[in-house]
Amino acid sequence: MRLLLRPLEESQLSLLRFLGLGGKTAGRDAQPDSIAELSTELESIPPEEARFVAAFAYLLARIAGADLHIDEVEESEIVRHLEQFGEIPTERAELLTKSALRMVDSHSSTDDHLVARAFRDMSEEPERLRLLRCLYAIAAADETISTAEDNEIFEVASSIGVLHEQVIALRSEFKQYLGSMKALSTER
Repeated sequence: MRLLLRPLEESQLSLLRFLGLGGKTAGRDAQPDSIAELSTELESIPPEEARFVAAFAYLLARIAGADLHIDEVEESEIVRHLEQFGEIPTERAELLTKSALRMVDSHSSTDDHLVARAFRDMSEEPERLRLLRCLYAIAAADETISTAEDNEIFEVASSIGVLHEQVIALRSEFKQYLGSMKALSTER
C-alpha cells in the first residue's frame, strides 16, 4: 500500500500542534484555534473570561449542529444562553453565535475535543453541569433532541469530566424532548 503525500490542511495542523509536532505552540498548553478566533470577538472582557465564553459558545454551537441542521430557534437559544451565562450584550452574543456556528462547521473534530478539554481545564463542576443543562436546552429548542444531539452531549460530558450518572440525571429533565422517547410513545 502506498501513501500519498499531500500538503497538510489547517485542521491537521491543529492536531500536530497538540501533539507538539508543529505550529507556534504545542501540547496541553496550546489553545485550540477556534477558541483563539472566537476570543478576538470578546476584546472588551479579560482574556481568561473571553477564552471561557468562547469555549462555551463553541460547545453550544457544536450541539446545535450535531444533527446537521440548525434551526433559528436553536440559534436564538444559543444567543440567550450567551447573554445569561456569558453576561454579554445581545449584539455581541448574536455575533459570537454566528461565528461559533461557522467555526464548528469549518474546524475539525479535533478542535471539538480540544475545546471541550480546554473548557474542562477552565471550569469547575458547577459550571460544567450548567454547560450540560444549556446543551440540552439548545438541543431541545426545536422540541426534539435527536439521537445525534444526545450522543454529542454525552461526548462533550465525557470530555469535560462529568460522570455518566450526572448526565443521565440532567438528561431526565429533558426526557419529553428525546427523539428516542417520542418514537416509543407513538408506537403504543
